[in-house]
Amino acid sequence: MRDASGHNMTIWSSMLQTAELLRRVLVPFLFVSGSLLGLLLGYLVLQRAIRDLALRRRRTLATRYRPVIDAIMQSGLTPQALERLRRAPAFHRRIVAGLLLAPLHAARGELVSHVRDAAVEIGLVEQWLADLQNRHWWLRADGIRALGFVEERSALPAIMRALDDEHEEVRAAAVEAAGRLGDPRAIPALLRHLADGSRYQRARVVDALRSLGPPVTPALVELARARPDHARLAADVLGLIGTVAAIDPLLQWCGDSRSDVRAAALGALGSIGLDDRSYYFALRALGDSDPQARAMAARALGRGRREDAVGYLAERLDDEWLPAAQAAGALRRLGGAGLAALQARARDEGQAGALARQMLWSRQPVAAQA
Repeated sequence: MRDASGHNMTIWSSMLQTAELLRRVLVPFLFVSGSLLGLLLGYLVLQRAIRDLALRRRRTLATRYRPVIDAIMQSGLTPQALERLRRAPAFHRRIVAGLLLAPLHAARGELVSHVRDAAVEIGLVEQWLADLQNRHWWLRADGIRALGFVEERSALPAIMRALDDEHEEVRAAAVEAAGRLGDPRAIPALLRHLADGSRYQRARVVDALRSLGPPVTPALVELARARPDHARLAADVLGLIGTVAAIDPLLQWCGDSRSDVRAAALGALGSIGLDDRSYYFALRALGDSDPQARAMAARALGRGRREDAVGYLAERLDDEWLPAAQAAGALRRLGGAGLAALQARARDEGQAGALARQMLWSRQPVAAQA
């Protein structure tokens, strides 16, 4: 009995020792953890207070400089406005820069000259050029965008080099700036990056090329001539840019031995709009050996809105699915004659009848959109 009681006392003593050990460990741990959490909370509160203070400071400075900026936008850089901006401390420059650039997000023309004159006189252009070498990618990107907004053509070589920057956002800013500069010297560099970039970067490049105007068309044709593997891409871009000058090279590509190039050329012609010559090429392409090319020909004829294409398109309702679907959609766009052709096939069995019924069922929304 005494042995059992002694054994119980030993267990109880061991448990008390373990509890004491845990207390000695946990109390300091909880104290340190609580202190760290308190410090973290204090840091977050301080950080929030600093951000709020900085925001209020920026708003105060913006209110101070806005009348001067508004005067520059309306009347250009006057001696009084220039003197006021020159007296601004260096650490106010980014506030002034933001106010100057803000209207250029939605406007161009004479306003750009006013902003550029002010930016040059107070050293902002020099600062933006220096930012292109900054190790922080966001400052490089902001500098490039600013130079593009003010259309500072002297910055073109540096902006073109930024097309190869290691950071995607900087490359995107360089593409946008190149389009805003409107300098045809940017075309070769943009074309080199047209095929290599991501889908989103390619969309930016196309927008930039579109803004560069007529010189882009011969440059794209030359690209396809020098790099035959880029002919399809060149045709796609010509369709997106939509210049009439692109019709001649596109018509040549309609006879290319590569089916994907023929399809791209026909798609581009449909986007630009068919004249008498391209209408003939599209009609002929309805018999192309490639279904994609036939589909693009049908799409182009539907966009051409010439009712004499109805009979040719109606024959394609029995084609493979892709050209048949495009032919049905084209007939729906061709008004009364096209709808009559669809009505004539609506009771047919199989694909042609199904497509005709679908187009007739959805004709009301299309008519409303037209």
